[in-house]
Amino acid sequence: MLCLSETRVLFNRQSKINYHNMDFKNYYHVLASALLILSFGACGKQSEQDGGSGGFPADRLIRVSAEVTPATKGTYSTETLNEFDLFIKSGNSKYSYTNTKFTKNEAGEWEPARQMLWAGKNVGFEYLAVAPPLQTGGHSLSDDPICEFTVESEQTKGSCASDLLWAGFKNLTPEENLTQDGKMKIEFTHALTLLKVRLTLSTEFNHGGVPTDNPIKDVVIGGFDRKVTLTPSDDNLPKLNAAGDAGSISAYELEWKRAVDEAGNDDRTKNCVVTYECIVVPKMMSAFTVDFICNGKPYTYKATGSFPFMCGNSYLLPLTVGKDEVILSGEIAATPWEAGNGEGENIETD
Repeated sequence: MLCLSETRVLFNRQSKINYHNMDFKNYYHVLASALLILSFGACGKQSEQDGGSGGFPADRLIRVSAEVTPATKGTYSTETLNEFDLFIKSGNSKYSYTNTKFTKNEAGEWEPARQMLWAGKNVGFEYLAVAPPLQTGGHSLSDDPICEFTVESEQTKGSCASDLLWAGFKNLTPEENLTQDGKMKIEFTHALTLLKVRLTLSTEFNHGGVPTDNPIKDVVIGGFDRKVTLTPSDDNLPKLNAAGDAGSISAYELEWKRAVDEAGNDDRTKNCVVTYECIVVPKMMSAFTVDFICNGKPYTYKATGSFPFMCGNSYLLPLTVGKDEVILSGEIAATPWEAGNGEGENIETD
């Protein structure tokens, strides 16, 4: 599980489609190893659970409020979150609950699929919430693994099916941690990793005129596991474990920008740029590939080295596409997964 918010990792530069492995300096290997060791518990270290005293409901019904933080675009947001699963493990086992689906009604209130009660205002509990809801019920916080999740092999813009959200805390009591109106506040964050690939077309593609439509199709990211398991940990959140065999993920087009001047007129001296993205499972990677078709011609970019992809982060891989080659055109930028243009802290390359 890789969940550090700021990292520096190595990607080896590639020149042409005939790839050349490059030697890395020893201290970078030490750094990458240290990051991997530190990351095992980092996802579970959330800030304190919001809430306040005096809000314990007389009817003991479990009520919740839920939001996605930070606000994002293109994936889940507070507005698009309509259902999730909630697990509760109580100090009184009679009031522990396996994953129970909550659905937002027309009034914006969250309704559970069954009645859920607090054991008492001073009875300790822990919880885990995940979205989208699991396809099967009966999963408990005492299970190992608690549950598993699989990202789609073909991802589409606007779909949240591969965007695993989670929230969880331990050592809570209703008296201390419910809001004044008797609700448990759930703040979801992204559990997985967002990978963006920015493809800049060289001006060679403008010789016959600036392309009107995106000439790049069938962008496929290879080498990442698609399944992740959630297992118990001593931290607030479970441990993420990449599972299964490495596979391929079809990315979707995020944005296409034509080569134009400030007035919006075609400019053959500028570059067309297209960005694709997909959600991947966090993991320390030693290699991955980007395959695509441009004007009917297949291209492959292969990255090799030691680099961690962290949960809750967004990564931007910049590539330049020529008539006969695809090259790394800059440093890879890592940012928290939030609304923005994907620009952020550069990750060092050699």
